[in-house]
Amino acid sequence: MTTSAHARGPQATDWIPRATLVLHSRDGRTEMLRPDHLAERLPESRERFRRSSGGDRSVCLVPDARQPFARFLTELLAALAMPHPVALPDTARPTSPVAELAAHGIRARTLGTDAGHEPPPAAPVALPEDALLLRTGGTSGRTRFAVNTSMRRGLVRDSRLSLARAVGLRDGVLALLAGPVGHAAHLSMLLDAANHEAEVHLYESPEPARVLPDIRRHGIQWLAATPLHLRVMMRQTEDGRGTGELRKLVHMSAACGEPLKRFWHAALGPENVYEVFGSSEGIGTTIARGDEWERRPGTVGRGFYTSVAVLDPAGRPVPAGEPGDVFFAYGAAARPLHIGRGDHVRWTAGGLVGIGDRGFLDEDGFLHLETRPQLRITVGGTTVVATDVEDALLGFPWVEDAAAAGIANQVTGQRVIGFVVLTADAPDTWAAELVAGLRRDLPAAAVPRKVFAVGAVPRAPSGKVDRAALATMANAHTRTAHTHNAPTQKEPR
Repeated sequence: MTTSAHARGPQATDWIPRATLVLHSRDGRTEMLRPDHLAERLPESRERFRRSSGGDRSVCLVPDARQPFARFLTELLAALAMPHPVALPDTARPTSPVAELAAHGIRARTLGTDAGHEPPPAAPVALPEDALLLRTGGTSGRTRFAVNTSMRRGLVRDSRLSLARAVGLRDGVLALLAGPVGHAAHLSMLLDAANHEAEVHLYESPEPARVLPDIRRHGIQWLAATPLHLRVMMRQTEDGRGTGELRKLVHMSAACGEPLKRFWHAALGPENVYEVFGSSEGIGTTIARGDEWERRPGTVGRGFYTSVAVLDPAGRPVPAGEPGDVFFAYGAAARPLHIGRGDHVRWTAGGLVGIGDRGFLDEDGFLHLETRPQLRITVGGTTVVATDVEDALLGFPWVEDAAAAGIANQVTGQRVIGFVVLTADAPDTWAAELVAGLRRDLPAAAVPRKVFAVGAVPRAPSGKVDRAALATMANAHTRTAHTHNAPTQKEPR
C-alpha cells in the first residue's frame, strides 16, 4: 500500500467542536465538555501526539481507550484533526492495538500509560495522512482494519452539508448517539454532529437498557441508535410513559427487521425515521427516510453525495430490478481498503468501487440489498435467513435477545438452531411454547431444530451478532446436546 496522490491530511489542525458533548461513563458518571473546555484540552493533546510521533507524519496515532472516557474522547478528537493516520482501539476491549498494527507494518504511538511500541517489520506500510483505521468484520466476525479516508472530511465540512443534518439534526437540538464511538457509523455521525451548536450525549458503554430512560430524563429530541437499542426501547414503552421529547430517529449499523421498523414509524411518523447504510471503508452511504421505505419496503435508500450502480460480472450496468454487484462512485484512485486480511475490493476504470454487497436498484434509483452470505442457512435446498428467525424469536415477550445459526446435517445440508436469552419471568414451558409459536410464524425449514437458553448472545460493539463467535457456540452446544441427548439446554444467567 502506498500513499495515493489523492490522499491529503485534513485541513483542520485547529478544529474545535461547536457542540457541547455530554459523556456518560461506564461507572455512571456524567461529564460535560463544552467548546471552551475542548479549546483548552485539544491543543495539549495534539502537542503530546506531536512529541510522541517525533513529527513523523507517517506514524499512526492511537487514542488510548484504557484512559477515562473524557480523556480518551479528547485524544480521539485531537488525533483526528492532525495530519497523521489514526487507528481506533476496540473500545469494548480497551487494549492498545499498537503491537497488532506493528505486525502489519504500521508504526503507531499511543499516549496512554504504556507508550511503548513494537518495532515495525523491515517493510513498513505507508498510509495516507487522512487514513482512519477502523475495526470491521461485524457480520462475518473476521476482524480486520478498514482504511477509511473519507470520514475525517467531516471536520471541515459545512454543517449544512453533513450527514447528520440530512437525517434531521439541527442547531439547538438535544441529541444522543446510543452506539459506540469506536464504530464507523456512530463516529461518523459524531464528527458531523460536533459541528452543530447542539448538545450531544455519548456513552462509554452503550447499554441498550439505558437509552430510553436517558431520553426521558434529558429531554433528548434526536437519536442515532442500532436496531438492538430500538428493540429494547420498544419493549420499555410498554410502561405507557412514551418516548419523551424524541422527534427524530436514525438507525444504522445493522439490518432492522420490518416489524421493529414499522413500530417506530408508527411511534414517531415515518417521515421522522431514517435508515443509514454504509461501510467502515467509507466508500459510500445511502439514506432512506421512513416514508420512502413505506413506498418501497426493503430499500436502504439512495446515495448521499454519491451515485450507486449495480453491475454484472463483466462490469456492465444491469436493468432496474435485476440483481448484481453494488458499487459506489468513490472519486479517488484505486487502493487497498483493508489491513489484516485479504482485500476483496473491486474497482472499475470509471472510478466505482464495491466491497462485495449484492442487490438491485428500482426504477427510482433506490437500492435494495440482498442478504449477505453469512446470514444464509441452506436447509434442504431452501434458503433461510438467520435474521428472519431471530426476529421471530424476539417476538416472544420473555425473549430478551436471540440469535440463529446453521449447523451441518447429513440429510438436509444444514439445520437451524436458535439461542435465546430469557427474561426472569419466562415460563417453565418456554421451549415448547417457542417451538409451537415458530411453527405458526415460520416456514418449516426455518424452525430451529433445537433452541438453547444462554446467558448472552455474542455481539460486536456495533450491536451486530458476532457470526464467527456464534458458529463456535453452535458447535459447542450441539456437541453437548448430542452427548446428553437433550433437545434444549438452559444456562444460568
